[in-house]
Order: sequence, then C-alpha cells, then structure tokens
Amino acid sequence: MELVRDKTKHDTYMNSTLQNMFKRGELRRDHPQQRKADQWDIQTRDGFVATVIKHEDIDSIKICEQLGKNGVTLWLIDGLQRLTTLEKYRNGVFKLGKSVEMPLVYYQAAKKSENDELLTDEEGNILYESVQYDLRGAGYEDLPEKLKEEFDNYPVDVVKHLDCTDEEIGYHIRRYNHQKSMNATQSSITYMDSVARYVKNISGSHRFFKDCGNYTENEKKKGVIDRVVSESVMAMFHLDNWQKQSKKMGEYLNEHACKEEFTVLEENLDRLMKIVDEEAGQVFNSKNSFIWFTLFRKFTKLGLEDHRFSGFLREFVNSLHCAELPECENESFDHLDANKSTKDKSTVIKKLRLLERLMMNYFCIEGGETQADPDLSLIRFVKENVCKNVTDEDMEQYLEVLEDLTLNVDNNSTLLDEGNKASLTALVAYSFQADIDLDDWIVDFFKRKGDYIVNQKDNYKDMKKDLLKYMKNINRKQEAKS
Repeated sequence: MELVRDKTKHDTYMNSTLQNMFKRGELRRDHPQQRKADQWDIQTRDGFVATVIKHEDIDSIKICEQLGKNGVTLWLIDGLQRLTTLEKYRNGVFKLGKSVEMPLVYYQAAKKSENDELLTDEEGNILYESVQYDLRGAGYEDLPEKLKEEFDNYPVDVVKHLDCTDEEIGYHIRRYNHQKSMNATQSSITYMDSVARYVKNISGSHRFFKDCGNYTENEKKKGVIDRVVSESVMAMFHLDNWQKQSKKMGEYLNEHACKEEFTVLEENLDRLMKIVDEEAGQVFNSKNSFIWFTLFRKFTKLGLEDHRFSGFLREFVNSLHCAELPECENESFDHLDANKSTKDKSTVIKKLRLLERLMMNYFCIEGGETQADPDLSLIRFVKENVCKNVTDEDMEQYLEVLEDLTLNVDNNSTLLDEGNKASLTALVAYSFQADIDLDDWIVDFFKRKGDYIVNQKDNYKDMKKDLLKYMKNINRKQEAKS
C-alpha cells in the first residue's frame, strides 16, 4: 500500500520573518501565474496596515512548495498584496493617509521621568500608563518603538501546500482567487500552467512595452500586457482556433502553444523596437497590438528591410487608417475598429486581411511587382553562406531538388513560407557540397519543427546542425548493425 503524505501544513510566522524571507529569495513572489502587486487602492492599503499595527486579525497567506532540481522553491500564491503592502510601509515607501478608519491605537507603556528613568511606586513596582497614538499621517519611522515592535512581530498564519506540481499551483491560485476581484485577464494566466512563464518573460521584461506604444501604467499593473502577448501568439500561430474569451484562450494556449512561438514573438519585438518611433508607435495599444504584431510577422516573409515597415506604419497613421478598399467590402480600419465586437474572430480576420492588403499595396507587391529580385537575393544568400562559386545553373538545380523534396512533407507547414526559402535552398546547396541525401531527413525535420528562425542565416545554421546530428545517428545505427 502506498503511503499518502499530508499535502497541507499550517504554521505561523512573524511579519519580519516573512519580509526577511523575501529579501533572501527564500519566499518567491514572482510566480508567472500570480497577478502583480499594487492592486489595492489607498484606503484598502492604509486600512490593512492599521489592522496589523493594532494586532487585529487578517486572513492566512498561502504558499506552494515545489521540489525541483535546484532544491525547494516556496511560491507565495495568495497574500501578495498583503505582504508587499507591509514591506513598502516598513521601508518608508508611503505613510498612512488622513482617512484611516478608527485611527487611534492604545497601548501600555512604563512611565518615565524627564530624565528617561523608569518611575516606580512606594514598593518599587514599575508604574504603567495607557498611551494613545493617532495613526493618521504616520510612517513606519514615526511610530513609537512599541508599535514598531507590534508591526514587526505581527503573527501571520501560513497555509503551506506541499510538493506541488505546476498544475496544482495553477489550481490553487484559481481556487483562492475565485472569491476575489481578479479580472478576466489576470484570471486567464492561471490556466496557462505550461506556458505562463513564457508570457510573463515577455510581458514583464521586454523593453518594447516600456519604451514603445501606448500602454498605460494601470494597464501594465492590471495584467493587460499578459493578454497582449497571449493574443499575439494566438493570432500569429493559431488564428483558425481564435478564442475571444480570455479563459478559453488561456486554456487553448496551455494545450497547444510552444516555447518556439513565444521566441518568434520576442525576436519580432526586438526588430520592431529598432524601427518604431513615437509617430508609428501610436498603433501599438492594448486593443490592437496583437493585430500589428501578426501583420509584422507577415511582413518579415516579404524579404524587405525592416525600416520599410516603419514607413508603412507612419502612412497608416496619417492616411491609410480611413482608406476603404473594394476587395475588403469597402470597409476601412477605422470602421472595423469601431465595432463593439472587435475581438470576435470574424472582426480579427477582417482587420488582418485589410491591413495586409493595405501593406501589399503600399509596397507595390500586388500582381507580383516586388521591390526586390527574389532570385538575386537567393543566389546572394547561398554564395555568402555555402559556396562563393555558385552559378545560375546551380541555383536552378537546387530549386528543382527543393521542390521535389517538399512533395513528401506537409505543404501547409510554415517552414514552406517564402520567408524561409533562402535557408532551405542553402541547405540543399550544402547537401550537394557534402554529398548528403536529404530525402529522409527533411520528412523527419518537418514532423518535428513547426516554425523557423526569422533570421535566415541563423535558421540555416540551425538546420545544418540538425542535419549533421541526424546523419551521425543514422551512421551510428548502421555501424551497430554491421
């Protein structure tokens, strides 16, 4: 019979102990599925601090223990607002306001003389008095020593959930927040056990959301950037399965999204940061950013310089936003954007189709009239990365072989996008140089890979490395048989 270990442990810590655990990194407050701090208004914040100073009761905080290769991690999953509020008050970040409810606190103190000596009665017993203190306008450093001690030594009840998996942590976060004012965006991240850290890494760390676009501090605090990242990956890679509701989108991405998709988004944000100025940045807001990130990914397949996209953005801001196209039912982006159901799948697809048409018209690509000679770009890429002596006849042969090779793979794969043609052609050229048959490898590769690195030089190196590893394994198996 398998022994069942208790999964929950109850304990009590002093406030100062928990604060020190924060400082030492023993108690983590940055779980990717947890919402950010600073969600309380001033009245709630001040009332909570006053409660602690007066030693009134508060709800227990919740911690999830997770065992990993690097040891034990303690995640604070419920109580972040409470503990960070106490931390900031202790560090002098704010003082209590004038609207603290029941602001008078009473405590007993020993009487002292003018010389700061303890006073006693005739029998030598220390004399005490009741002291009244008004908390209004008081910072931590303003408090009498007695009340500082009361604050630091305040006992906090802790419920610890032991040996939790990622899925269990997400479950507990949702469970504790069912009765609290977590908005739909903040709630959706709790359903993304497997990919939440990728969302948070981008939403919380990428400079694009700090230096570019129109994102308010309140939106950042309320988790709106998390939603922007999720919507972007959904639109870029899973548009056919678009989910309007935040919860359903979170559940879908948790099941189907992968790390590589978030990497592509991050790489595109890196590129956009270099070209988006204040004027062009107007289009990147919490409502439509995912549309523009998806459009930029389409742009990267055209083989044009990134600064050209910035020019298109400025033209859109100045005039194209109200342009009506016959092929798009004579609707303008402004008209579509005014639709109350702007996150409906049909509206999202209409917006993308309209913007893509506007972009193609702007670059004069309609009807095959491109700004760059693709054949010239291909031969230049192969010469720079494979062999300097490649001829036009060689290129014709490489392209014919590539066409034959792709007959046996999924022709709906993004690996066959025009933006990936250079690295695929270069790999065929390399196979000629190294006398390697690509037939089996390419079928296997397409089954394992769902996307490619936008930088074609890096992608070529990555595919070449994969090919050599594949051939090494094949040779090892053949040697073992013989």
